[in-house]
Amino acid sequence: MRMPRATPIAPARIDMLGWTLSELLVSLALMAVLAAVALPAFHAQQRQARRIDAQSALQQLQLDQARWRSTHDSHATELSSLGWQSDRSPAGHYQIQIESATADGYTLSASPVGAQSADTACRPMRLQLLHTASVVLSSGSDLATDPARCWRQ
Repeated sequence: MRMPRATPIAPARIDMLGWTLSELLVSLALMAVLAAVALPAFHAQQRQARRIDAQSALQQLQLDQARWRSTHDSHATELSSLGWQSDRSPAGHYQIQIESATADGYTLSASPVGAQSADTACRPMRLQLLHTASVVLSSGSDLATDPARCWRQ
């Protein structure tokens, strides 16, 4: 019986692993386009989420004003009277102030500071109590409405 002859084995071709320069440039270009689209949307979402900081601070201040008014002739005009140690919201994204206060009502405002100051549509956010019964939630330059829907999430 005759055995087939073995053919000599050619040396194996060594493939280089990795990317070519053109593949690398194309992938970097795609990542740059995605980042350019995604980052502004991400920052807008962050600004919108931080508005909750102002809302909770103003609502807490509303409760503090109701508690103060139950034992005094008019609403408090200073944050320190209500026990606030600072004029900042709990997370520090807004500066809180009492714009006006009378026996019948008050106007509270939250102005963005720091990174949140880029939120120009909702500068400032306001909570007003009118005639001891009506609460008006507003934002921007208009004292009576919320055109940018800052109070609605």
